[in-house]
Amino acid sequence: MNNSLPRLIDGMVATLRADIIPHVEGDYARGQAYGVIYMLMSLKLRASWSNAFLIEQLRALEQASRELEALDLPGAPLPQARAPAQLPEAEDLMAMRDAGDERLSALIDWLSSRRKSLPADTSARALAIIDRYLNRQSKFELSTSAKPMFVEMSGGAANS
Repeated sequence: MNNSLPRLIDGMVATLRADIIPHVEGDYARGQAYGVIYMLMSLKLRASWSNAFLIEQLRALEQASRELEALDLPGAPLPQARAPAQLPEAEDLMAMRDAGDERLSALIDWLSSRRKSLPADTSARALAIIDRYLNRQSKFELSTSAKPMFVEMSGGAANS
């Protein structure tokens, strides 16, 4: 492939802005076209010809897994996620991330059901690790999301 995915998306967005949107009748239709631009910009930030987006999420889950494994949580359904040294296919990474997230969700339920039987500091430390993981994931999601285009999408006009 000669062009990168971001460059191809930039070309699509430029075409929409310069050649399509000026000829679209009605605010609603133009707003929908700006919605397409927003989605393309989000894809540009998240997608590429590699798996960098998912590997970062898996590394965050691995860090949380290792920290949770260091705690005394007998019988807990820990995520046990490990980021691979080489990048597998995106579907493989999604399956690993989803499996780790499922285990993390099960751990939250497990911690809740054993709140009174676990030492308070162990439970608090486990929840703090989970909170850090969720915070890291949220920050990464925001950093890889396009700037909202509410004005353009609702009014059908470019924001100057």
